[in-house]
This record gives sequence, C-alpha cells and structure tokens, in this order.
Amino acid sequence: MDGATPPWFPAWCIQFSEPISDPRLTAAMLLENRNDNRWLLLGYPTAASERQLWATWLALRERVFAEKMVSNSLDGEFLRLIAGTHQMSVAFKRAGIQTGEDKAWLVRIPEWESDSEDIKLPYYDGKHDDNAFELMSWLEAELLPQRPIPTTNTLDRLEIEYEQNESLDIERLLLTNTATVDID
Repeated sequence: MDGATPPWFPAWCIQFSEPISDPRLTAAMLLENRNDNRWLLLGYPTAASERQLWATWLALRERVFAEKMVSNSLDGEFLRLIAGTHQMSVAFKRAGIQTGEDKAWLVRIPEWESDSEDIKLPYYDGKHDDNAFELMSWLEAELLPQRPIPTTNTLDRLEIEYEQNESLDIERLLLTNTATVDID
C-alpha cells in the first residue's frame, strides 16, 4: 500500500452526547442494535489512518482464512490487531472506548470476496450509511466530519514505544505494530 492512496475505510468519527460513563454499557448498546458482528467501536485516538485500518482488515482476512483468529469474533479480532496484543482484555483497554471519552470511531469491517491471492481493497459505496446513522442514534452520538489522523496520542494509547523526533513516522509504527502482533 506504500505510495498508493487507499480507498475510504468505513469508519465514522462520532461524538457522544455525554462522556462515556460505562464503556461496557455503551458497547452493549452497539452489540444489541447492530445487524452483524462487523460493527465495532474503536477508542477515538486509535484509528490513525486509512492505511492502518486497511492493513488491519488485511491481517484479519488472513487470520480468518488461515483459521488462526485469537478472538471468537471478527470485531474482537479487529480490535486485538489494532491494539497489537494477544490478550483481549489488553485489546479492550488499549483500543476500545474508555470512561470519560466523548468521541469514538464507529467501524464497519468490509466483506472480502474470497481467499483469492488477488486482493483488491473494496471501495465503499455508502450502502451501510443508514445503518451507521441508526447506530449513532442508539448510541446517542452524532457524526463528526473528520477522518483518522496519526498522532502521538495514538501511539501513547496503544502503548507503542517511540522516540520523540522530527522524522517520527507514526503510520509506519502502527503498521509494524499490526504486522508483528502474532510473531513470537
């Protein structure tokens, strides 16, 4: 993906009407009202770029076809890969929503065609927008017009070590974090 502009990943930045008081209740509201397990909430600073989200999608796809998922669900595995950990409790702490936050990313994991070696990132056609807005309503949240941006807050939240310097490539650190999550 280096150099190419990836397509828009189906992730909507949302702002809650009030800061989250209980992340489990907020997650339960999503789980109860979503139409499949491809919907999830990411903590606001953890989605950092289209490339990071697509790299996570590719890693998830690979694990599904190899039958090597750690989590029992697609949404859990996506969250785990973003967090860069084997432990689901650590994944929720790093990449999930947290008490006191007022923003998050509502994410829809795109489907994939098959286990063909010729992988093409699907372009988002808007077909899940209505469902996204319905979920925002259930979550008492509204859409914020922004896309993921890599910041040091992302690295701090995901507990990725780095040295502060002018040439810090946050996106590369995030992609490496996802690519190496299951290397022992």
